[in-house]
Order: sequence, then structure tokens, then C-alpha cells
Amino acid sequence: MQLLIDPREVSLPVDKEQSAIEGFQVIAEAMPCIVWIADSSGAVEWYSKNFYKYSGQASIVSITRGWTSIIHEKDRQGVMRAYAHAVATKARFETVARLRKTDGTYCWFSVCACPFPGSTPKWLGTLTDINDRQVASEANVHVVDALMKGYLTNELPKGKGLKFDALYKAANIVEKLGGDWYDVFNLPDGRIGFSIGDVCGHGIDAAVKMGEAKQAIFVAACLDEPTPVPSDVLSTANRVLFLRQNHILTTALYGSVDVAKRTFTYASAGHHPPMLAKPNEATVILPNHGFPLGVEEHMPLCRTHEFPYESGSMIVLYTDGLIEFTRDLAEGEARLLNAAAEALKRKAEHPAAFIADHVLGDAHPNDDIAVLTLSFEEG
Repeated sequence: MQLLIDPREVSLPVDKEQSAIEGFQVIAEAMPCIVWIADSSGAVEWYSKNFYKYSGQASIVSITRGWTSIIHEKDRQGVMRAYAHAVATKARFETVARLRKTDGTYCWFSVCACPFPGSTPKWLGTLTDINDRQVASEANVHVVDALMKGYLTNELPKGKGLKFDALYKAANIVEKLGGDWYDVFNLPDGRIGFSIGDVCGHGIDAAVKMGEAKQAIFVAACLDEPTPVPSDVLSTANRVLFLRQNHILTTALYGSVDVAKRTFTYASAGHHPPMLAKPNEATVILPNHGFPLGVEEHMPLCRTHEFPYESGSMIVLYTDGLIEFTRDLAEGEARLLNAAAEALKRKAEHPAAFIADHVLGDAHPNDDIAVLTLSFEEG
């Protein structure tokens, strides 16, 4: 329960301030949450009876030590730092923390406080039990983690002189679910296949549709001998998704690497084009065609592109969250081109993470991000 009226909007004569505080105390005793009042320095002067019932502290101890003394040791430093900042800036204070019960166990609480101006400024605060909600949320996080680990490739295949690196970052750091993916797998004829894609949307629905699209491409790539070319793989996957009525807009890129022939082959279904970084050369954007998956039964404009690759070069595949967070596509692409060149120049151990960090800087993406790099190593 939070305060319905912001005390900062209330201005009372001095002789009525104490009366208002006393009236607030009477109302607070009837509230199910814990209520407290602190002075202008943040030191607590009064608690509702629920605090003593929950903490088991005597009133004299509570006034001198208070709610901060029952904060879990792993939460205390962050909470105290945030509370001190709020008091210093006279800003509303909100956080969550685990508070110790009288039996020594801990429960999660929402902690809120705001200043009450006047001749003797006060802080009015509440401690609200949110333990059931927090525990359920943590359980959901574990389920989501397991689900996303199942959707994303954990161990990337290796080829002679070929190294894959990948990164996935969800826009929603709480749900951790999204529609972006990357995949790398061995093909029946010895080549290594890979895909990257983006299902429109976020959350569980997008993640489920993402799993369908990723699996459709994998199965289509492994169906026949000899292995079909990338444009045929995407066409087959497209028809599967269309017949399953998976009509959520999905862009994807599928390709393969032939280590023996030193060639890189790919086709795109409306996805952003690959970028090729070479030593001592400017990073370039490769050709790109195609129409998104699952929209029409027979997908037009899907072409296969094949390039020889050189030792020391790197291919960068990505989803749109990496370059569209600035709302300026040209700026995002320019950042990515520079980041890819820098990752190659520095021989970054994990180029996917290096590239994402350099493109995003301190910004948090407003869309999910997947990055997949193919490094063709020397020797």
C-alpha cells in the first residue's frame, strides 16, 4: 500500500502540522503495511505497531536502530546508499529489500518514502510485504532462463580455422524472453550451417514463435542429400511456417560455411545484411535480398549469395535491436561497421560481445539483440 496523496503537495500552518502528523499516525495504525515517520535527516522517530510485531524489536531499540538494522546484509549497502541520496536530494525513495522477521527469517518488502515539508520537515514511509510476489517472480526467472538456454545454442561447433562467437541480450531484463535467435550446427555433408533471426514482439509468445522458426530452418537445412542451398532452405522453412499459420513477421538469414572450399554461402528472408570485416580494409555490407518468413506461402526474392573468404576476415550477423536503438538506422550501421573493424583489429577474444558493447555504449537496447560472428582465423 502506498500513500495516495503526495505530502509534498500539502502546505499546513505550523500549529496544524503536528495535528496532521498525529492524525496520520492514527490512520497508519489501521493500515496492513508498516508505516514510519522520520525527521529531516532520515532518522526514524515513529513506527506503526506492525513494525514491532514483525521485527520483534522493543520500541526503544527500534527508534535507535530501526528498519535499517533488519535489512538483509546483501541488500543493506545498496538500500542505505539510495536512502541517503533521497534524503539529501529530498526525492521520493523507492526500493525493494529483504527484512528480517522476529523468527530470523527474511521476507521481501517494498520500501517507499517521501518528504513532508513544513517548519519541521518529516519523511513519511511505508514497508509493504511483497514476498509472495517476489518469490513467484524469481521462480519465473528460473523457468525463463531454462527456456532461453534450450532455445539458444550453447556450444558452437568448430571448424578448421573457423571460430563462431555469439551474444543474446533481451530488451526486457526481467522477462529475459524475446523473439531473436542465433543457431550454429553441423550439416550432413560436413559443412557448418548457421541462422540468425528476429520474430516481431517480445515475451513468451514471441519466444515460442522464435523456437518454431529456428527449428524449421534447422530441419529444412538437414533434410536432403546433398544439403540444399540457403535459398531453398528458407523457402522450405517459409512454407512450413505458413502452413502452421505462424504469421508473425519473422526475418531470418541462413547460410553455411564450407571449410574445404573456403566459401561462405547465405540467403536472407528480409533480414539485415551481413557485414564483412577484412584486415586493413573498411568493413563492407554484403548484398541482401528476400521477403520475411511465414507471410506468403511462396516466398519471393530469396537469392543465394556465395563468397570466398580470406584468413583473418570476419562475418558479422545481427538483429535490428543492435542498430536501431538510436532511432537513426544510418548512425547504427556506422557504429556497427566501426565496431566490427575494431574487433578485428584488436583480435577480440569474444568479438560478438565486443561489438555489442562498442555499438551500444552505455545505452540499454529497446529491442532484443542477437549477434553472431564467424571468424576465419589465420593458418
